[in-house]
Amino acid sequence: MIKKDQEVKCILIDPPDQISEMGKSQQAPKATEMHEVYPPLGLAYIAGTLMDNGIDVSLIEARTRGLSHDEVIKKIEKEAPQFVGITAITARVNSALYLAQKVKEINPGIKVILGGPHIHFEHKSIIDNDSVDFCVRGEGEITCLDLIDCLLKGGDLTAIRGITFKRGNDIIVNPDRPFVKNLDTFAFPARNLLHNPAYRGLWTEGQTFSPVLSTRGCPYQCAFCAAPRIWGRKHRRRSVENVLDELEQIYKEFGVRYIRFLDDLLIVNKEWTVDLCRGMAERGLDGLTWACDGRVGLVSEKLLKVMEKANCLVIFYGIEFGNQRILDLCKKGFTIKQVRETIDITSRTGISSYGYFMMGYPTETVETIEDTINLAKDLALNHGLDSAGFSIVTPFPGTPLYEYCKMNDMLATSDWSQYSYQLEKGVIKLRNITNEELNNLYERAIDEFQFREKLRQFA
Repeated sequence: MIKKDQEVKCILIDPPDQISEMGKSQQAPKATEMHEVYPPLGLAYIAGTLMDNGIDVSLIEARTRGLSHDEVIKKIEKEAPQFVGITAITARVNSALYLAQKVKEINPGIKVILGGPHIHFEHKSIIDNDSVDFCVRGEGEITCLDLIDCLLKGGDLTAIRGITFKRGNDIIVNPDRPFVKNLDTFAFPARNLLHNPAYRGLWTEGQTFSPVLSTRGCPYQCAFCAAPRIWGRKHRRRSVENVLDELEQIYKEFGVRYIRFLDDLLIVNKEWTVDLCRGMAERGLDGLTWACDGRVGLVSEKLLKVMEKANCLVIFYGIEFGNQRILDLCKKGFTIKQVRETIDITSRTGISSYGYFMMGYPTETVETIEDTINLAKDLALNHGLDSAGFSIVTPFPGTPLYEYCKMNDMLATSDWSQYSYQLEKGVIKLRNITNEELNNLYERAIDEFQFREKLRQFA
């Protein structure tokens, strides 16, 4: 699409974490058991597509490298791109907008494009910012390529599906772009542009890992999750051969020995999962170990044995709550009994299990949160749960939970930087629990689980 003799430069940026650090040096974020540090895989996917079409791309990992806004701006000044793309989750949208403003101060002619989960839902308010030229909604690979090509050719912007932009004082929201059916058509993420293709997390026990996304979409409807609205409810899968090709590239070209599948639900299709596991052995990837997310009530002992044989070391389960009423309220779709059964069979097959737990959902009481704490401890002591992470419930834009909280005046702040799982203070105004009580329960959950985990090790 891009002419061979045409020089086109695009910089893609994962912005610094906090707006409070603007202009100052930052420490790179630390991995915790609950919040691992990942490279910006979405940007790497977009970079791969742009590069395959003749565009010169740089990728700046400000967040994971601990770069300040000033350091990012200096890189942009040096490279003088025509296009700058910035990704933004909710907690970093203020940081992204500040960066967009600074880009325009360098050169108003640079086209600034914002995308990411927050932008997908809040595009109308974001595009009202004078420093943002375009918002990309949904899957960004083809949309970004079409947008850049259209701008270079002076084409009709209203023909580009999946973008929001301003024309004068009018906000133009083009129709959504249909989901890409054949995921094999995407280029592999441009890991060569990353500062380091391998990252570290406490759960990897010191090993470096690289993230992989082999499927998109989730058929489940958890009220606190926006994935079905971003990726669709239909579970789209890359072919097993295509995924194996990427694993082989990571293994041989980048020397990575640990893979973290980032799929919302890798194992929806059991036959596909079995073929992937067997393919790893057939490709000679015996030295490759991996982790993935699972789902309570979906795995079987037979499937888990196949996964263990293929060097699956850890499965992360979104257990979330230990009270059945709250589980039903947030539409998790399984029972406490199924939680115990799933952790039991995972433990029997020799795969480590990691439980995600949350607290502070609307209508929660001290007693329902104590149910969650007690379930986590029981799973560790009696059912083989190896580790757990706890977080405060956060109502992200695009989720049914956010709409519920907004409708019922339960949002404690409009400061997007506070919308993060990593903050100990909730943004939901709970009627039955004070913020102080919630924070005390949160800290108690961590302390008591760790103590119970030690008891299990010596039992």
